[in-house]
Amino acid sequence: MAKKDVRKIGKKMDKSKARKWVKDYQKKNPNGTHGWLYGSDILEALQNYDGCEGIWFFKGINDDGEERLVLFPADADGNILDKKMKSLGAAANLKNPGDDDPADDGDTCPPWCPNGV
Repeated sequence: MAKKDVRKIGKKMDKSKARKWVKDYQKKNPNGTHGWLYGSDILEALQNYDGCEGIWFFKGINDDGEERLVLFPADADGNILDKKMKSLGAAANLKNPGDDDPADDGDTCPPWCPNGV
């Protein structure tokens, strides 16, 4: 299989199709978490990891049993740039050694949901 350009994974989609997908999911999962919001500061911090070409979004369960997203920066091969989590991907040289923690703590919908979806 040919190597993928990690930077180019994902694409824009039609707004009406996007809204339909979200509404269909919400109808099938009325009591579930419908979305997560992350600020530009944490996304930029992840993107600033030396060698970051993309960001992985993994579902997890926190200590209170709540479904959460955990974000990890990824290298050009899709490996996680996190020295502490070698089981999930390759280690990498970071600009700020010791500053290699993944991200969490996005706001969820519900309770805070945007208009227009």
